[in-house]
Amino acid sequence: MNAHALLTSQGWRGTGNSLHPTSNAIGLTKPILVAHKTDTLGIGNKHRTSDLWWMNAFDKTLKGLDTSKEGLVVQTITNGGLDAAKKSNGRWVLESSDLYANFVKGESLAGSIEAAQIKSSRDGKKRKRKDTELESKADRRARKAARRMKREQTKMRKEKKKSSLKASQDSDTAISKECKDTKDKRKAKKAAAMKTHE
Repeated sequence: MNAHALLTSQGWRGTGNSLHPTSNAIGLTKPILVAHKTDTLGIGNKHRTSDLWWMNAFDKTLKGLDTSKEGLVVQTITNGGLDAAKKSNGRWVLESSDLYANFVKGESLAGSIEAAQIKSSRDGKKRKRKDTELESKADRRARKAARRMKREQTKMRKEKKKSSLKASQDSDTAISKECKDTKDKRKAKKAAAMKTHE
């Protein structure tokens, strides 16, 4: 992209002139310069390797672990690097660090919602059938047969109701046909009477 060509197409008069079409007094004649940082000075330039507090903390804690017994790890030193916070005159400070010396540890806030103990009536146990609830195969078959008969009776009632409804609709249709026939007969008589009067 050629910025010079783009600006001249928009009405710019060239280098040393402002973007105003007639006067250089209005607007900027020089471009805004951006400062570029070319040095490596500033925050984060040097790594502080003199105080490796986190490495010392892990080393102290690892040295305090006793693994002499098989499968058993016991912490022998409780004031190691990770446990370095201790109370001193109302302040919590790290053992050998000035970084956290000015921080005051306040009281921990407890939650406002208490854990509710919900007891169920079943106490987490599955309900077992009692001996009275056990039924034999014959009883189960009889119960299923009774249920099947009840379903069939309901189905028969519905079919009977449908057939009676259909029969009544058919009779209504027959009556309406008779009415239509008599109506047609009356129209025919009326038309015949009209012809005789003419």
